[in-house]
Amino acid sequence: MRRVRSWTRSPQFYLQKAREAVFGVDTILFQKKRETYSVGSFEWLALTETLYGGLQLGGVTSKTDRGGDRMSPYYHGYGRCYAEFLKPFISANRTERLTLVEVGILNGSGLAIWCDLFPNARVIGFDVDPSNFQANRKSLEQAGAFQKNVPEVHSFDQLDSRKANDVLRDVLGENRVDIAIDDGCHSLESIEITFEAIRPFFAPRFVYFVEDNFDTYDYLAPRHREYRWTTRGEITVATNLRS
Repeated sequence: MRRVRSWTRSPQFYLQKAREAVFGVDTILFQKKRETYSVGSFEWLALTETLYGGLQLGGVTSKTDRGGDRMSPYYHGYGRCYAEFLKPFISANRTERLTLVEVGILNGSGLAIWCDLFPNARVIGFDVDPSNFQANRKSLEQAGAFQKNVPEVHSFDQLDSRKANDVLRDVLGENRVDIAIDDGCHSLESIEITFEAIRPFFAPRFVYFVEDNFDTYDYLAPRHREYRWTTRGEITVATNLRS
């Protein structure tokens, strides 16, 4: 039933997925350099994720040109959603210093994408175990990451509701969050705790992404009708920007 509800809210997303399932993904995407595409487009995002590792399925040759599991149309295909909702912030970053927060950084490929996309932003990564990122940092740098911008990384437990707000306050200081991405535990409990912890720090103009949970929209949108909510399969977006 939840998948039916999701389909009714984002039919174009599922039609696109169906077309790609039937006719296949245009392989030309991964045969071009990312500089071919406009910065922030879904193609650019997918190729940037490929550049910095993303998901490689055990080195299986037939999969190695298919990119990571977030942006690539071969997998979750979130790239189109990110491209749509980040567009106004890409323009703003040319003249403003935005603050971007990602919760759940794992090996840091996401941070590498955001630092390339927002070279003038304050990019902050949170994770319950930042050692995974530290262990992979050299590999990311060898691939060209963090030449335009360098992220901050801090410990953050998504399931500790008592400390979450305090950690954010200490790290953010006077800054407010323009862009937030929750790619952490993916449970509804962790999603709610993280959203409620970050919400007091929203900038006057913000966008908030939650990945990998079909139920986020049904769980959070009815409680926070002051925001505009969008769901595209397993990714949900909240913003105060109007379409």
